[in-house]
Amino acid sequence: MKRIQKVQVIVRSCLTGVAVWVYRGASEEAARIAYWRACQKELERVRQWPETVERRRAAIMRVLAEVTEGLPVTAEMPPGKRRFAKCLLAQAERKLPAGGEFYDHIMETRRRREEDRRIRQAMREREKERNTDYDK
Repeated sequence: MKRIQKVQVIVRSCLTGVAVWVYRGASEEAARIAYWRACQKELERVRQWPETVERRRAAIMRVLAEVTEGLPVTAEMPPGKRRFAKCLLAQAERKLPAGGEFYDHIMETRRRREEDRRIRQAMREREKERNTDYDK
């Protein structure tokens, strides 16, 4: 009886060489499908990033409002709460980058494929021109 071998695929960034996606599963076809799905999810995640950041910022501000609720406006916060409030405000104001290694890899791969497509198209047009010149 033949043992079923697992397929392991490691995709490295075409920019840095760092492993950005790892698959271990049944077949290479399944790996291609999983990679395509991972790319689609990453692109959607980056597309939705501003809304995600805004939801997280709103959640942090709700927590901050709960912490400061019930304190009179003129009263000073206790030191522990003041430190906690400053930390929450810093988190809310922090700018978070949308992409990452995997996203950069996807975009660079797309750029290279598009460049290759343009080069091949130009070669086909030149070949077509040469063939029509011979026909004359």
